[in-house]
Amino acid sequence: MSTDFAQYRAFRVLGPDRVDSGANAIEKLPKIVGYLDARRLLLVTSTSVATRTPNAQRVRDLLGNAIVAEYTGCRAHAPEPDIHEIIETLHAHAADAVVSIGGSSVFDAVKVALSRSANSHGTDPIAHIAIPTTLSAGEFSPGAGFTEGKAGAKQLLLDLRVSPQYVILDPTVTMDTPESLWLSSGIKAIDHAMEAIWSRKPHPYVDALALEAVRLLVTYLPQTRNASNLEARAACQMAAWMSIAGVGAAGMRLSHFLGHQIGAQMHMPHGITSCVLLPVVMRYLRDDTLDAQIRIAHAMGVDRAGRGDREFADAAADRLEAMIGEMGLPTTISAAGGSIEAIDAVARSSFEASRSLGLTQDLPDGVESVRRILMKAWA
Repeated sequence: MSTDFAQYRAFRVLGPDRVDSGANAIEKLPKIVGYLDARRLLLVTSTSVATRTPNAQRVRDLLGNAIVAEYTGCRAHAPEPDIHEIIETLHAHAADAVVSIGGSSVFDAVKVALSRSANSHGTDPIAHIAIPTTLSAGEFSPGAGFTEGKAGAKQLLLDLRVSPQYVILDPTVTMDTPESLWLSSGIKAIDHAMEAIWSRKPHPYVDALALEAVRLLVTYLPQTRNASNLEARAACQMAAWMSIAGVGAAGMRLSHFLGHQIGAQMHMPHGITSCVLLPVVMRYLRDDTLDAQIRIAHAMGVDRAGRGDREFADAAADRLEAMIGEMGLPTTISAAGGSIEAIDAVARSSFEASRSLGLTQDLPDGVESVRRILMKAWA
């Protein structure tokens, strides 16, 4: 990254107006609702959060009769039917704010629903309070991924109006998150950070936060296998926030949008797509992003002794892959349950997505470049 701080750069700060963090920060909910002067709340979450954790009930107990309706059916990758259901529930109960709790698929479904609802009425979106139970960090972004049609094609929405106004980072609400989901979402946060560091539009503010995110996650994420280690979980929540601080400024490269397509078409959770792709992408981009990957290796605490630049970068990819495996997560598409028959379709849809996003520079051979990356990640 250029160290010329006098070089002109534009940066737009995106994200929530307020973040409350720390153990039992969820107790701030009534005050936040009061700040919004909201009186008719829609609670949105997933079936698993609603039925397998105490968190939805904690929200009900805190907000009482202010909750006028619930939608608890959010599914992975925010399919269109879920979005339609949220919109209908919003309208049927005249909700004036949404409280969502869960992972990025919940937040993405809400963001798309709020955008469409506002557009249909010619108004601004209603307020959104987000309480994450994973480290995917969708609560800090005005963008949303959703799937449409039987083929499950992944689409992206960007609406600067629908980033949640308030975010609550409470490690106690993450303790019941399934371990594989929690840990893999931490790898997704590392993915966000690395994509920012090797971005084609680097920014020193983003770079500093992203490098610290990598350091914190590599240090603390393995410690969170002890679900009661709230200090480690809180550190990872802060890191996830840092990892996505440059959204809209630094942009993305390969891992993020490839993961979207694999996830949607192979029915693979977002975090798992980062587990199987990120070390492969690190190696694929190594020579083109060597300076960035050297900084990443330092942040990861990789031993530099006796290693040249390329070997140092490769050691960082090897360490990340080993860390993923040591946490019991898959490191290949095949181990994650992906289908070899779907590789060609994912390669085609991924290249089409790269064209629409202006990200073809890393894919000189088009679809075949994508296919080679996917086959490296296969086994």
